Amino acid sequence: MIAPVLYAVPGLLLGGICLAMQGPLPGDVALTRLLQDIFGTTPAWAEMLTTTAKMPGLWATLVVASILDGLRSGWRGALAPPLALALAYVVDGVARLLMFAPRPAAELVAVAAPSASSGLPSTFGLVYGALFGAVLCVRPRGRTALGLAAAMSVLLLAGASARMVLGGHWGSQVAASLLLGVALAGAAQILVERWCGHPTSC
Repeated sequence: MIAPVLYAVPGLLLGGICLAMQGPLPGDVALTRLLQDIFGTTPAWAEMLTTTAKMPGLWATLVVASILDGLRSGWRGALAPPLALALAYVVDGVARLLMFAPRPAAELVAVAAPSASSGLPSTFGLVYGALFGAVLCVRPRGRTALGLAAAMSVLLLAGASARMVLGGHWGSQVAASLLLGVALAGAAQILVERWCGHPTSC
């Protein structure tokens, strides 16, 4: 198991920089504009991915994550995603009471759905990191595990790109949130493994 702290520390550091800057970090604007030049400002795939982290689509996403985690670490491993999701919602709620970071501004990039809420943390990033990050917290053994890890990495990258291309969050905000979500997934996996008594095979 890769220690969750290895994801939490860079996530907290990046998030702290985002809060201190109170705006886009170097490269954020250029990356968003590049994605919007490639895919347009409101691509259907980005809007679809966004809905998978919101109710009611989140239920289906949770089921998929639980099945994948169960395939990787045994049937009790399917308990980790629901626990990680609960932790993500707690972190998201507390963080939004304590901090605020502006979302992308319409004068800098195209914004599909303007919002006055904080861009940090990204609820999408926390949710996706929490649901699919447990796979990344285990060192892959065998082709199946390696394939799952690769698939989850692609999914997280696609999700991050979706939020950026829609102008929902700066890339730095999404990255910080994903890292924290993965850390929560790792913590949830450790709790499940201790409860089961057999790491990654209960």
